[in-house]
Amino acid sequence: MQVPKNLIQYVFMSLKFVFSLIAAVLFSLNGFSQISGCTDPQALNYNPEATVNDGSCVYPQTSISPEIIVSSLPNAVNETSGLIYWNEGLWTQNDSGNEPEIYKLDTITGQVSQTIAIEDAQNIDWEDLAQDEEFIYIGDFGNNLGNRTDLKIYRIEKSLIPLSGNGIVPATAINFSYGDQTTFKKANRNNDYDCESLIAFGDSLYLFTKNWVNEQSRLYALPKLSGTYEVFPRDTLAADGLITGADLIEDGNEIVLCSYKNYSPFIWLLFDFQGNDFLGGNKRRINFTGMLGTQTEGVSYTYGKNVFISSEKTQLISARLFKLNTAPWTYTISTGNDGQLPDKEGFLLYPNPNNGSFRINLGAQCSNNNFLAELINSSGERVFTDFCFNQAQCTADFVIPQLPEGIYMLKFYNQEDMYIGKLMIAE
Repeated sequence: MQVPKNLIQYVFMSLKFVFSLIAAVLFSLNGFSQISGCTDPQALNYNPEATVNDGSCVYPQTSISPEIIVSSLPNAVNETSGLIYWNEGLWTQNDSGNEPEIYKLDTITGQVSQTIAIEDAQNIDWEDLAQDEEFIYIGDFGNNLGNRTDLKIYRIEKSLIPLSGNGIVPATAINFSYGDQTTFKKANRNNDYDCESLIAFGDSLYLFTKNWVNEQSRLYALPKLSGTYEVFPRDTLAADGLITGADLIEDGNEIVLCSYKNYSPFIWLLFDFQGNDFLGGNKRRINFTGMLGTQTEGVSYTYGKNVFISSEKTQLISARLFKLNTAPWTYTISTGNDGQLPDKEGFLLYPNPNNGSFRINLGAQCSNNNFLAELINSSGERVFTDFCFNQAQCTADFVIPQLPEGIYMLKFYNQEDMYIGKLMIAE
């Protein structure tokens, strides 16, 4: 029996309509299931029903005192103005008018262990360093007067830098100009086209400007390849201060910006963003106490969320090196019956959330040394410290009464290991 051709076409069109209708319904349901809002439990406007972070989180005022690692850096780097961590050391450079050199610093003593001269380069105003797997980038874009027309970024190959000892390496230039700048009159520290911050991500370099007038920071992007480019703003951060350095964590999901206002330093933390939408996620400011008059200039992640910050020499304070860890403010929390802390496999905290009574289970990771536990609130204050560990079962039980609701960082460590994670206290 032969089926009429028009009947086959009718059935086909009907099925196509049905499948299209099903797809539309599923898409609609998926759309309704997405709720935009603040997804960070540490924020003042946290929305527990939100499934998409819209970058709207607002945080309580937070202040800390970073650890001083080196109270007086060598004279060779008195004007340290940028930092990266590479080849087991911190690398820095001096800013305007100094030699076209980069210096490797010991992370414990701050002493210079290598000096690398850069050929085919002039230090007009070197302000920051950035890196990827192959290259180090040197930002010659300091612009206090706001009238420079020779802004550039030098690129040097890592493979040409000796693993130890001094050396000389050639550089190529990436030239650029701001497409939105319309006036080039001298305006010393009274313009919005200064820049001291650079990161590398994907196939591009990103700049955060230092706006002397409105104390905001514009974000620009340009290719990593040698050439001449005109760049335009991609986004703006309401910095409320002067951005002087930037770094991107190794996995690419967190940025730290060092800053100061009236010579009172602070940092901005950018996290939980998508791709290169760096200002589309959470933006949290951490103020520094006891550091008035300190001019922070360089910042770099080292291992994990450990951050080093350098400050240049002023009339009152020597060049210094500081250290902090961003984990208390940027780790995401696992909620439910179990929450696995992120630093070690098999390290469990449960229940999470809890009311101050919880257990840590190290699995087979425990050692003969006792672990010290520290609980730190969202303001950076230590609210609990104790030794509490059952070596036979590799567990630690905690009962901490009368803890206010909120997010806390738990540090659990001994001489061999350290675990860091978040827990939520909820009644």
